[in-house]
Amino acid sequence: MTTSKSIRKVLLSIAFLIVFSEAGIRLIGLTDFPIYAVNSDIAYIPKPSQSGTFLNKNSWVFNDRSMGTVDNWNPAKRSNILLIGNSIVMGGNPYTQQDKLGPLIGRELGEDYSVWPIAAGGWTNVNETVYLEKNLDVVNASNFFIWEYMSGGLSKLSPSRGEYVFPQEKPTWATWYVLRRYVLPKFIEFNMSELPPTGGLDKANLAKFESAIQKLVAASGKKQPGILFLYPGKSEFIAFKSGVEYLPERKELERIATLYGLSIVDIAKRPEWNESLYREGTHPTAEGNAVMARILTSAVTDAIGPR
Repeated sequence: MTTSKSIRKVLLSIAFLIVFSEAGIRLIGLTDFPIYAVNSDIAYIPKPSQSGTFLNKNSWVFNDRSMGTVDNWNPAKRSNILLIGNSIVMGGNPYTQQDKLGPLIGRELGEDYSVWPIAAGGWTNVNETVYLEKNLDVVNASNFFIWEYMSGGLSKLSPSRGEYVFPQEKPTWATWYVLRRYVLPKFIEFNMSELPPTGGLDKANLAKFESAIQKLVAASGKKQPGILFLYPGKSEFIAFKSGVEYLPERKELERIATLYGLSIVDIAKRPEWNESLYREGTHPTAEGNAVMARILTSAVTDAIGPR
């Protein structure tokens, strides 16, 4: 065999492998994930009106207002409950749509209520506040709200972290995307964290957070207009069970809750919650989501009465 024929054979083999890899990756749904819009105000947000099925099994959807629900924004239909948070609310690729917190609470509450999840992985309460500031019609149409809070939630705006964490477009070259996103970080140090930043409470962010709560309370018109939902990571939960405070901001959150008539639901204090309900160091298992949904549904009905 001549050298030129050997080279041709190698090149054809490489081409075949690339085509096979591209087809296989797309066929198994590894690139069927949400994409994001990036801007200077909110940093990043799921693009509206998109849906898919990651790995051909975990369905996901965002409506016309970037909310994680199959229903487009229609506040006139039922009593509207805003569910605001980060990946704990959004769920992300490891969960199918029906096992995410919003749909679970919606099923628990029943057809008299619409649950509108406002969330993205890695968001802090600062990003979430920006969403509310930019969507005042959503705020004004709300009848009740559940707002998740994690330690450091008012430290800073969570930034976009690039195409391999919060992609803006579907990858043209799926093979390279999968290598860069899932394989290379095992051998080369890349910042692939999807967790929110942490840090001390920023007073300006606290003031904006409180202002957003004021608007939600005014829109609700209820004596008990909402819930602050406190969520610990696994290590924080374990420490809390040993008597160590995991939430330095607790006194400020309690002050806000008292001032505006909010309930506080602290997952760390619930007897139903335990270490086995964490999928890893931060996120709940599907069963963990179901437990949280029952806890939060009970808190909602306690606040606004049974349907």
